[in-house]
Formats: sequence, structure tokens, C-alpha cells
Amino acid sequence: MTQLCRGRSVSGEAGRLLGALLLMLAFSTPAADQARSRQYEFDIPRTTRLMALHELSRQADGLVVAYLSSDDVEERSLVGPVKGWLTVDEVLRVILRASQLGSRWIEDTMVSVEPRPESAGPFESAAGLAAGTLPHSSDFDPSRLEPEEILVLGWPIRDLTLSVSPVVLMDRDDLDAMGAPTLPDVLRYLSQSAYSRPEGYRSSGAQYAELRGLGPDTALILINGRRALPSANSLSSSAFDLNTIPVTAVERIEFLLDSGAAAYGSDAIGGVINIVLRDKVSKPTVELRYGGADGGAQQERVTFSAGLNKDRFQGAVVFDYFDIGGLLGEQRDLWRDQDFRRYGGRDHRSLVSSPGNVSALIGNLPGLSSPIAAVPPAGSDFSTTAGQPNLESLLRYSSIVPEATRRTVTATGTARLTDRMTATGELLYVNRDSTYYVAPQLLPSMPVPGSSVLGAGNPYNPFGTTVIVNRLLTEYPSQSQSVDSQWLRWVAALHGDWGRWNWELSALRSDEQATTTLDNTVDLLAAMRALANPDPALALNPFSSGPMGSKALLDSLLLPSVANEFSSAGQQFAGFVQGPVWSLPAGPITTVLGGEWRSEKMRAANGAAGSFDHQRNISAGFAQLRVPLVSDRLRETLPGLRELTLTAGTRWDHYSELGRVVRSQMGLSWKPHRDFSVRVSGGSSFRPPSLYELYLPRISTASRVTDPARGELAPITLTLGGNGELDPVTARSFTAGVVFSPDSALNWNVSADWWRIDMKNRVVSVPPQLMLANEALFRDRIVRDPSTEEGRPGVLRSIDSSRINVGGVDTAGVDLAVKADFLTELGRFTPELQATWFDRFESTDVPGQAPVDRVDLASELGSILDWRAVLSLRWRRGALGAVLAARYTPSYDDAVAGVRTGRTIAAQTLLDLQGSLDLGALYGGQSRLGGLKLWVGAANVFDEQPGFADVGDVAGFDSSQSELKQRTYYMRLEKQF
Repeated sequence: MTQLCRGRSVSGEAGRLLGALLLMLAFSTPAADQARSRQYEFDIPRTTRLMALHELSRQADGLVVAYLSSDDVEERSLVGPVKGWLTVDEVLRVILRASQLGSRWIEDTMVSVEPRPESAGPFESAAGLAAGTLPHSSDFDPSRLEPEEILVLGWPIRDLTLSVSPVVLMDRDDLDAMGAPTLPDVLRYLSQSAYSRPEGYRSSGAQYAELRGLGPDTALILINGRRALPSANSLSSSAFDLNTIPVTAVERIEFLLDSGAAAYGSDAIGGVINIVLRDKVSKPTVELRYGGADGGAQQERVTFSAGLNKDRFQGAVVFDYFDIGGLLGEQRDLWRDQDFRRYGGRDHRSLVSSPGNVSALIGNLPGLSSPIAAVPPAGSDFSTTAGQPNLESLLRYSSIVPEATRRTVTATGTARLTDRMTATGELLYVNRDSTYYVAPQLLPSMPVPGSSVLGAGNPYNPFGTTVIVNRLLTEYPSQSQSVDSQWLRWVAALHGDWGRWNWELSALRSDEQATTTLDNTVDLLAAMRALANPDPALALNPFSSGPMGSKALLDSLLLPSVANEFSSAGQQFAGFVQGPVWSLPAGPITTVLGGEWRSEKMRAANGAAGSFDHQRNISAGFAQLRVPLVSDRLRETLPGLRELTLTAGTRWDHYSELGRVVRSQMGLSWKPHRDFSVRVSGGSSFRPPSLYELYLPRISTASRVTDPARGELAPITLTLGGNGELDPVTARSFTAGVVFSPDSALNWNVSADWWRIDMKNRVVSVPPQLMLANEALFRDRIVRDPSTEEGRPGVLRSIDSSRINVGGVDTAGVDLAVKADFLTELGRFTPELQATWFDRFESTDVPGQAPVDRVDLASELGSILDWRAVLSLRWRRGALGAVLAARYTPSYDDAVAGVRTGRTIAAQTLLDLQGSLDLGALYGGQSRLGGLKLWVGAANVFDEQPGFADVGDVAGFDSSQSELKQRTYYMRLEKQF
């Protein structure tokens, strides 16, 4: 069992009791002559210093490690990796290198890690005196330790999977350095995130992880190592909305970048993201944040966190209130004026305007020399506006950033029941609402009869015959969609050890309800009747530049708010055991054996798309194995094989409606040199069709399409919805990489990984026009009348565009990461480069179609660029800190529906800058300013605008690679009490 504690000097009875407790724990560990001289097989990844000490304690058979420093910088500094058969002292030399910490053995039973004397220089080795710069002390009094917390950490990805797959870790220090207000903003600093959609891309305000560009439903999201269900506001995407969890409640994020996750599920086609919630708060803390962008998007955040740390209990609670104001298109030139001819594009302004426009059914308008005329200002007639229509930029009414408010409570607790058993609990409650605005109600191409039509036409029609009117109903507020959701998730678990085996049993319940409400919509049928009403008091007047009718008439046309309800709920019971099963000359064979049962239920009550209420039950078992083939013990007899380890995993899933599925992964790790390693992994995965995709009711609606076979516009019956015959999406992945981590004071770490993912049987809804362009491949979904003309097909009647398994993606590329962390007289510097290069991204959208390589080609589905890089430099000296980050996207070809337009979208580099000041450290710990920290920063410092792109259509820019929010700024204040 892990024995890592933190403390400070005290005296008195409490101290003596603690001393007795630590001595009792010490007697359960190996004796010093054994512990200090014994070699253990260590496998500590590059991680924070505190996590590395935790791993040292766990992997050294539960050695007690007393951590006595309160320096957050030292605690969060990156160290390692450490691998091989080593003594505890040798590992401590690496973990404590380039720090102000030293170590010593206490009472021959435990190791104390604490600040070194001030005379010790920053680059002195931890091996200076014994295992550190602190002398061994036989008269050390353990009673001067009072534990602030005993850490019982959950199972991170790298432990439970026994995987050699690449893992990226962003800890609390990384999150603070980014200054990102939300989790989707954090992903912009991950090069493997192929693209990021902005907040206003979806009317629900939802944002998803888009790893490798494979789609939001291919990334498996975990919270504290346990599966998160699709969000209730995102059932159609079968994805988890990252805006649900506040970044202030997150301790770290772990990214497993391939599908090697048998312990979690076989549906991690695009990788695994594990969001670990904060489980320790040393002091009550209040955080205030304010920020925004030019013209809106103000951010206001209040966070309160507190913790309780006792001998046998540790708990933390975080209350977070986050409010973000809206930002409308009127505030940005691109949407304020959609005449994109100034960029060499098209004029996307609309004839639906206010005042409106009048058009003739045939020929010119009566008495005018043009078929169209704008509604003239008061006092003028239509002769002054003939041929001069009003044009409106409708996106100026739309939300670039929706208004949103979120209230969150997270709580975690750990209780040590016995020396070998621990109970943990988690609670997550989120109440969130958002409002997305679009233009006021449109009256598009509405016929308005004249008074000459049987004497019963619109009394305001000056043309005496039926004309067509396009009018924007600015008499009403903008239309809006509001989403109000509530989510409650709780977990209870028991953890323990039995000898060298660890085990866990857990229960999880998740329940989320969301209601979407449409406001300020007009009954268009009632509006058509009012346009044809001969009674002046009941008729709409679209021929005037003023209001179209009385308030009573306009109010009578408004529809009541339309509410739709969605829910996503489930429960899970899981358990596993982990430990050694056999000893080989190279070390013990380690295995994880586990199983789970879970139930998922999704419900939708939607008036337009139909309703469904279905449940799915899943039973699963998994096994993972780690086999050391060669270790440091054999390096003299096997040169070039310092370490060789095989990992393998398999998972069996049984779905109530799909049957049984088995998937496997394998990996190999080879370390020819202490500082250099090679890793190879591969496996298969699958994603079952979601309940939404299977059971969404099929609905038929009237539509129009262009029939290429007959060269005419055809009215058809279009069928949309789910498909109960869908097959799972399948994929195979392969990763091969190298890691170079030399033993250097600069703490260099360099890695490069080549990866490939081949995904088949994607679930999509093929657009009707694309089906008609490939009609021979969709004959069972296209219905025509029998042909009456030789060589010409019959009249088109219907198209079934419900979901279907079709096409796939074959993608490959290279991830590169370079990072250092070193201390100089000028301060601590941490430079880092993350880059991802796409060699190919070949997608197939219809059966039998040749694959299309989308690399460097703009796409409505999300543009895949050949390079994406993030370069950052962190600096800290005493109370001061600064972070500079550069996010680079190269130039690429503009396109519409996959056809290049000849335009090149320019490369762009966005610079983010943040500064921090620890006022408590500046003025001393005894000052009233103790525990007070200030951050100020800005993203996109130079206010770079998105480049114009045809792929954006009416939006005018590529929303997968740019955003209209542009420069944002913030100030953050934190006070510990």
C-alpha cells in the first residue's frame, strides 16, 4: 500500500501520537539494510515530483515516504522517467535532482524528503550526503511531523492499462500556466487535437474533443478513470460536452493517444481522455476571474475550494460559478457585412431584410421596369427603389459566443478504513444553462395577393396582383434556443491490497436531464393567412418601412415556447485486481483482471424529430498482462537489451442488442540504453452505434433536390432518422515511437511517435445530393416512377437519408514532443514543443468511391492540416512567473464540397501571453498578503482575425481552425486562507 505523507514541524501530544503512528507503519516496511541495499524494478514515467515520490513509495513495496516541503513549484516540477532495477537511493537522486530538496533515512524504516540547508546550491546532487544533502540522523524525532494529508491516488491511465502507448499529461501547474478558462480551450494546446470548433458552432454551446480529426464520438472520456456518458445536450453527436466540467475542479488531464485501453473500453478509436478531479486542497481558497473580448464574451468566475486532511481521512470540495456573456456577429466585421466580394468571394447577404423586398411572380413588377424593388422609406414610392433591393447580413444577429451560466459542485473523499483498505467517494453536480441567438423570424418568399384577386387580397398591396415578399420580422426579438441541463454523478469505491496485489470495487451512477426551449418563433401559416387577409386591422403590411401591424396582431402570431427534453443516464458496477502472477529472471509478470456491468439509457422527447426511450446493458471482462523479457539484471549477458517488455490486453463485451465482441491490444517496449527507449503498440477497437443512431424515429418531410439524371428541380419525400440495422464502427491502430530522456540537469525529454488508424463502417447520414450523384450505389434508398422515356429514368419521388454504415478513414502521422525543465540564476525555465504531422487522412464517403486525401484541404467536416504545432516557454523566479505560447497553423487549400477553389488560406501564428505574481512570496509568509496570487493574460495577443475562406460558406471563415472571438484577456486573483 502506498505510504506517502506530507507534514510540517509541530510539537506536543499530537506530534508524539503521529510519531508513534509513523513508527508503527515503519515496522511494516522492509528493514533499512534490506530497503536501502535492495533493488526494486521501478517504472516511473516522467511526471510531477510529488507523483514520482508516490510511485517510489508504491513500487518499493509500500516504503514510507514523508514529504515535508510546502513549495508548490518543487512539488509540480517534472522529473524522470526512472526505469530499471534500482535502489531507492538511486531513484531519489533522479527525483530530487536540480531541486532544493534532500532526503534521509529515518529510524531505518522510512525516508524523509525535506528542504536542504540554504548553503546547498541548486545544482548539488541528491547523492551529496548519503541519499541526499541531509545527514542521516539517528536522533531525529518523528514527533515533529504532523501530517497535512495522506495521498491515496486513483488509478491513472499509465498504471491500470499496463500500456506502452504514448501518454500526455497536463497537471494543475500546466493548466494554471495556460490560463485557459474552459477544457475545450485547454485542448487547443494539444497538437493531437486536429481542430477545435468554437463555442458558437453548435446552438447548444457544446464542444467536444476532436483527437486525430476522427470525430467527437471516437474519443473515450473518463472522469477519475471511469467512463462518462454522452451529454444530454449531445445525444445526436454521441459525445461528452467538455464545457460541463470547470477547469478549476481539475487536478490533471491524461491523454492516451491510441486505442490501447482494454481496461476502459474497446470504443476508444481516437484515444482516451482521463479528467482527474481535484482530491486535495491544503487551505481554503477563493478564486476570482474576470475576462472578455472586444465587444462582449465577458467571463466572470467565482471558485471556492476547501479540504479536510486528517490521519485517516482526506477530502476536497470545489464550488464553481462561471458566467460568460454573449458575443454577437454585429461586433465582428466579417459577420456585420457578409458581402465577401471584398475578399474575392461571394455576396452572402440575404434578400430577407427589414425593410423587405418585393418581387414579381413573372416579368417585371406592375408599373416598374424591374422584377424586384426594395420597400421604400416613408414618403417615397417603389419607383425610387426599382432594381435596388435591400440586402441583410443575417449573421450579425447570431451568437459568436452564446450566453452561458454554470454552477458546479465537486467533492471527493478518501477514508482509510484499515491499513490495507481504503474507501473513496466522488460527487459531481452541474447546473448549466446557455442561450444561443439567431436572426429574428424570417418571412422567405411569401406570396401576398393583391386586392384585384377576387377582391379579397391584401389591402396594403399597391401592385393589385400577387407578388412575392421577403421580410425580416425585426418587430420581434431575435430567435433563441436555450438549453438548461442538470447533471448528478456519484461514485463509491473500495480499494485495498492483499500482499502485492491491489484490488478495487466501484459503483457509479450518472443522471443528466436537459431541456431545450425555442423562443420568439412565429407561426408561419398564421403569418401567410394574415398576409392574405382583406381586413386592414388583421392584415400584415409588408409594403411599409414601419411595423407590419398592430402589437395585438403581431403578438397573435407568436408561437408559445417550444420545449424538448433529453436525458442521458446510466450506472456501472466494476472491479479489478492487479498484481504479479509469476516471476521470471527479468522480473515478475504483472496482470490486471477485471469486469464490469453497466446500463445506459437515453431518452428524447422532441416534437420535430420524434421521441424515443431506449436502454442498453453491457457486460464486460478484460485482462491485461505485462511480461518483462529482459531487464537490467541481464544487460551484461545480453548487450543492447537493457530492457524488453511485452504487454498484451484483451476485452470481451456483450451488448444487449449487438451480441458479443472481442478486441485485443499488444505492445512492446525495448530499452537498449538507460536514456533511450523504443515502444510499439497496436490493437483493434470498435464503437457500437449509439442509442440515438439506432432508435431515433424515422420521419418523412417534403423537400426539394436537384435531380442530375433528369436535369430538373424535383419535389421529394425525404426520410431522416435512425436505423436499427446499423453495424459497429471498427478500427485498427498501430503506434511506433522512441523516447530520449538523458540524465541531465536540463531534464530533457524528447519523443517521436509514428501512428496509423484505419477506421471503417462509419455511421453517417449521407446528404441527398451526394446520394443522387452516386445513384447506382444507393438504389435501395432512392425511389423513382417507372421510366416512360427511353434512356431517361423516371420521376424522382423519395430518398431515404437515414443513418447508414458507409465509408471510412485511413490516417497516419507523427507526434513530436520536446521538453526541458532547468534552473538557472535567472530562474526556472521550461521550454516545450508539441507538433503533429499528418502524412495522410484518406476518407471515403460513399461505397466504392476512391479515397480522398483531405490533408491540407479545407473541409466542412473539419480541415486536416499537415502540421499543427504549439511552442511554449515558461519562466519562474521567486514570486514572478510568465508564460509565452505560440499556436501555429500552416497555409492550406480552400475548397467547397472537396473541390479546390484556387484560394490559399494563409498560415497563422497566434501568441498567448500570461504573467503571474505571488504576492505572499513577495512580501513574506507572515504578511496579510500571504497566499495571494495574481495572474493576468491574453490569448491571441495581436488580435489576429481569421482568414476569409470559401469553405465557411455564409460564415466566411473555416470554423475548424479559426474563431471570430479573436483576442481575449483575463485577470485572475487567488487567495488562500
